[in-house]
Amino acid sequence: MLISIQNYIQYKYNQCQQCGICKAICPKKAISLKYLENGTHEVIINQEECIFCKKCVRYCPANKKSNFNDYFKDFSNKLYYLGYNSDTAIQRSSSSGGVCKTLIIESLKSGYVDGVYSLKKTNIYPYAQGEFYTRDNIPTYDSIPNSVYHSVMSCTEINKIKKCKRLMIVGTSCQLRALTEIVKNKCEELFTVCIFCKQQKTLDSTKFFAKITGTKIPVDLKFSACYRGDGWPGIVKINKAKLSWNRAAQLPFGRRLWTVPGCDICGDSFGIEAGADISLMDPWTIRPENEWGETLITVHSEKGFELLKNIPNLILEEKSFKEVEPALSLKDVWRKQQLVPFFRGETTKDKLVKAGKAEIKQRRLLQHIAEKMPRMPILFYRILCKLPDFRNKILD
Repeated sequence: MLISIQNYIQYKYNQCQQCGICKAICPKKAISLKYLENGTHEVIINQEECIFCKKCVRYCPANKKSNFNDYFKDFSNKLYYLGYNSDTAIQRSSSSGGVCKTLIIESLKSGYVDGVYSLKKTNIYPYAQGEFYTRDNIPTYDSIPNSVYHSVMSCTEINKIKKCKRLMIVGTSCQLRALTEIVKNKCEELFTVCIFCKQQKTLDSTKFFAKITGTKIPVDLKFSACYRGDGWPGIVKINKAKLSWNRAAQLPFGRRLWTVPGCDICGDSFGIEAGADISLMDPWTIRPENEWGETLITVHSEKGFELLKNIPNLILEEKSFKEVEPALSLKDVWRKQQLVPFFRGETTKDKLVKAGKAEIKQRRLLQHIAEKMPRMPILFYRILCKLPDFRNKILD
């Protein structure tokens, strides 16, 4: 988070959402990034070069507070689909059936949109970066990363975005909040696709995955990683080692470990406050393990509905709210929203302060155990996940 104090820009790492918009938007290139050991970055402001235009403050998504009062009221009336690519090879090799990749590639191929801002694979850590695609620069299914479970400053390449008639932007809620205002003058019509997100991860989660498989992440960060694909929920590959995603995910995600600090002040997991037309998420609890994979799609707008209906090679199976409700994690999103004021440092109810402090202590304890004992039998991690969740017990 960046805030202005008199004629000074101050950076707060503990509320930074690691989007990189500040570096991209600075007209004087007075902002640089310092890599940290946990895979995130510290924002460095050269105060001598800064002209105090405050663009970095204006576009910083951490400064955009959300109103959650009516957040859940329309979920029972939304449209829901399980989606996947019609090509079974693409469906199997992609995260959750490949819907995100299909939207990006096929919308450009068909001419439904003129440009897409999303991610591309790279050969250096974090092995992904922001990229602007056009009909003259259509990616392949292999050149777009699957799910990425370490922090990516995806907004650093926004200056590549050119004016076009129809533009699609794809990202998590914080990334969309950073992008939306900037790109609105670069297109006649904007389509916004949110990747459902309750917690981005630091590199420490990938280090944990590596330890489980008996490999390691070298100091020079020259390693290979592929998250998800090969069915549902898929596998994670670190170097040449493989691990079932069920085993890899249960502790870090179930107990919110190694979370990017700025994620704690975001409760807009579906991107509703960021203006998302559709949200894409995993079909946890409603789909058994299988060799293919699907994405659970939530439609928030008529524009989102029209987008889905005009994408070639995208198979959609309509579902009712009752059928998908267990996978939506609405109660868990609500809990996260309750603690946003605490993590922002605002004055709040004693109950929320108690829950927030319990959350911090629980994370530290479980991270310490996991880091000291990373190669225990899967039953050990299942037991850790079954222990009482202090945050939930207090809030519920």
